[in-house]
Amino acid sequence: MKLDKNPMLRKLAYLEMKIEEKNDMIRDNADINEELRTECYEDLLFVRGLINDIDSGEITEFPLVEKTNFMTGDVYLEDPDTPRSCSPSTELFWTM
Repeated sequence: MKLDKNPMLRKLAYLEMKIEEKNDMIRDNADINEELRTECYEDLLFVRGLINDIDSGEITEFPLVEKTNFMTGDVYLEDPDTPRSCSPSTELFWTM
């Protein structure tokens, strides 16, 4: 699926802002364990790396396919190799 760069960067920038807010809240709270602090920081680094990769043109395609939920009709993204029994886009998923 071709990547539409600008909307994706806007969404990632918003996600980055929300993770930064959480990270600030976690850093200021002494009751939160170190594992959660590290996890939040790693999430922030991942999002920033993804933004840089998209912005620099290293990522030009999204490795997911667009599917439609069989029951709700909502469009969502899914791995191309998802088994039918695990895909909400199939009747099989909803009848198991």
